Amino acid sequence: MHEACEQCRFAYARIDTECWGEQGARRVMCPICGWTKYEEHSWGSGTATLTKRSVKRGHGAYRLIPPGGFSGYNAFHEPPTPEVVRHIQALLDRGWKGYLTIWDEERAKARLVAGHPLQRYEIPDEEGNAQ
Repeated sequence: MHEACEQCRFAYARIDTECWGEQGARRVMCPICGWTKYEEHSWGSGTATLTKRSVKRGHGAYRLIPPGGFSGYNAFHEPPTPEVVRHIQALLDRGWKGYLTIWDEERAKARLVAGHPLQRYEIPDEEGNAQ
């Protein structure tokens, strides 16, 4: 399931859902800029009622896949420290797959810092070419 990101307008923000009893949660996260929306619902009497909602501005996103492994997408909800950026870059340099983006406030768009996007989630440059 996908929906458009409300920050950078990327058309494929990921949606993860889970349910437990009469409760459920839905998290929408943009793999490009890190914008995240979280909602909890309850289903009393057969209708869904929103019980909790939060929206977090994205400051970048990353995905790291270790050799022979798998991991999901992750978002920054505050600007990452230089140490975090260097750590992710070092893992990518050592053969991990994935990418790192940082939100550029001046340009109001995500900037690819390291690695390369996977599959169809490529970030186009200003001319519309995939980086």
